[in-house]
Amino acid sequence: MVEGRSTKAFQQWLATRPQAWRDAVEVVAMDGFTGYKSAATQELPAAVTVMDQFHVVRLAGDTVAEVRRRRQQEMHGHRGRVGDPLYPARRLLHTGADLLTARQHARLNSVFATDDHVEVEATWGVYQRMIAAYRDPDRRAGKQTMTALIDTLSTTIPADLVELRRLGRTLKRRADDVLAYFDRPGTSNGPTEAINGRLDTYAGPLWGSATSPTTSRDCYSSQAGSDLAYTLLCEEPVNAALVAIDVMLLYRARGGVRGHPTLGGQTPPLSV
Repeated sequence: MVEGRSTKAFQQWLATRPQAWRDAVEVVAMDGFTGYKSAATQELPAAVTVMDQFHVVRLAGDTVAEVRRRRQQEMHGHRGRVGDPLYPARRLLHTGADLLTARQHARLNSVFATDDHVEVEATWGVYQRMIAAYRDPDRRAGKQTMTALIDTLSTTIPADLVELRRLGRTLKRRADDVLAYFDRPGTSNGPTEAINGRLDTYAGPLWGSATSPTTSRDCYSSQAGSDLAYTLLCEEPVNAALVAIDVMLLYRARGGVRGHPTLGGQTPPLSV
């Protein structure tokens, strides 16, 4: 256990490790906190830093929720309530496309049928495409998908999609760490997060007191967090073939309809 969640706390802990131990560390798996990145770079310069897949996908999932809540407020002026179109879809938006029942597909199709919800649809497509990149059995193809997604999010997203633009800036800034996962499959700080979760259950104030990054001498030695079914907090894995739904959706502005050069194309149906 290491007290604190800061660059200094992690750096001091690393500095007290034997030099031989530090020299043997090959990979450091971490969340998106830049302090861990800075400390690892300074104290473990030869190690590869990897942003854990769970945290990357969670960023996209949180973005879906943010866009949904924003559009809810813009359209109705209040938080989601029973009877509001987006409210009953809040859980469906975080479910793997291939796991939806016919009835659930119909519900999402109904939600996405109106131009008022196109921003939610576009963000949902990004979320699904990101999961598909991680689930692709061909790591090279998965890396190419993720690279293209990061490039699109960081360069060509319309200004109205403020949450996606913010996600793009974050992913662009940490692109090397995000893409490093595909060269080191199985790298995860899932076990550490599981411990943190257990601590939170039994002693809430201790949340975050364990050092979050996981340092491993062999990035393949721990497979506990390598499966998205585990690392996505029970958000089911997505079949890449079914989510080949190209995220480049038709973006319709509030004042009319226009095809975005990258998001262009017809909105793909959800039915499979």
